[in-house]
Amino acid sequence: MSRNFLALALLFCAASVAAVGFNDVLPDARAAGMGTAFAAISDGAYGMFYNPAGTANTPYTQSAGCLGRMLSPVGTLTNVSAAYIRPYDPINTATIGTSYSLVRQRDGGDMDTVLFNFAQEIKVREAPLSKPLKVGGNFKFVNVDKGRVKGGKFGLGFDVGALARTDMGLTMGAVLTDLTSDIGVPRGGIVLAAAYAWKKRFTIAGDFRVKGGLAEFYPGVEASFHQGLLRVRAGKGLSLDGVSTVAFGLGVNFSPVILDVAMSLPPSGVNRPGGGYQATFQYRFGAPSFAGQFIGRAAAEAEGLRNDIIRLDDRRKTLDLEARTAETNKASAEAQLRSLELRTREAQDQYRALLKRNEEVDYRAAEKAAGRWPAAKPLALPKPPPKPAPPAWPKSHRVAAGDTLRSMAGTYYGDPNLWERIYEANRDQVQRGLPDEGAVLVIPSPKP
Repeated sequence: MSRNFLALALLFCAASVAAVGFNDVLPDARAAGMGTAFAAISDGAYGMFYNPAGTANTPYTQSAGCLGRMLSPVGTLTNVSAAYIRPYDPINTATIGTSYSLVRQRDGGDMDTVLFNFAQEIKVREAPLSKPLKVGGNFKFVNVDKGRVKGGKFGLGFDVGALARTDMGLTMGAVLTDLTSDIGVPRGGIVLAAAYAWKKRFTIAGDFRVKGGLAEFYPGVEASFHQGLLRVRAGKGLSLDGVSTVAFGLGVNFSPVILDVAMSLPPSGVNRPGGGYQATFQYRFGAPSFAGQFIGRAAAEAEGLRNDIIRLDDRRKTLDLEARTAETNKASAEAQLRSLELRTREAQDQYRALLKRNEEVDYRAAEKAAGRWPAAKPLALPKPPPKPAPPAWPKSHRVAAGDTLRSMAGTYYGDPNLWERIYEANRDQVQRGLPDEGAVLVIPSPKP
């Protein structure tokens, strides 16, 4: 596998810039209007030319015709083709088809191609794809004539392709194309493509192609208006014989008829031999008309709105019923609350009545007990002891060694801070804050 990727990378790097030849011109005005960036879309009758897998699971039988002309320095090129595809009934998601393409370039060469296409949708369990994988292949007969000098060659070949889609609008495609026998023109090519659909209105696509020493990238864009009635396209056109072009396209969907036109112009000047035009006509058998589709979409939208109104009305009725039920439950709860409050008051009244009866019974029992026994004599309470006589003041104190006014205040008053009262009463016997030893001091009352 790694060798294959390495070979593919070397092939991309080795591919040099060259010119597109008459054998690279493909039909379909829609694809031409997008600069042939169509390998990740390929959803029409001509999709088999760009990616054989694109026609898978086609809902309608389709036929198409295309006519185009291109200018180049070599000579004018004319392209005429027809295509037909239809669902393959034995396989639900399969499609079969055939196509014929005629290319004639003055002084360049002629090419005739007959394609037989088969495509199918398959579910690949091993791959994490949100939609089935589209796969397909072409078997073709190719005849190339380069004039009298080089002559013509006939060969057989095939193309194979795949499309992987996602729910986000992104589609990836890969194609192995022009795997033919030697027919005198470059053969064997690789196409890697991607497309992104934004809001079902804008599609951005890009194809990277490598074939015969030529590597080119083709970007394209498509915008849809008026519910798909009108489509506008632009992209990088084919560089036929070395002349670069810019492509424009327009499509009109008058289902079951679809008309597409495309034009390419050389940006280097309109007078230069380059550019061209294509026109494609497609018819889808059994497809609803555009007017029917428009009316059908409008009817579907109206039906959707009607269903929304019915659903909202049912919701309103449900909410009204729930509101009425809630009101009924509220009234019932309030009635129960009032009943409980009444029962509570009655129980409280009964409780108070029982308390009163209990007190009456106790009182009567006490009266009976009092009449049965003699009256008790009153108890003589002991007399309290007489209060001690208050201490007599003033007192006297003989000063011993170590006595201080604070110690004497603590002894007699119980508070050393009352020493000033002793000092005031004995100033003449106190020297420098100390009482004279052996002196008799007067201890006054602690209260003034």
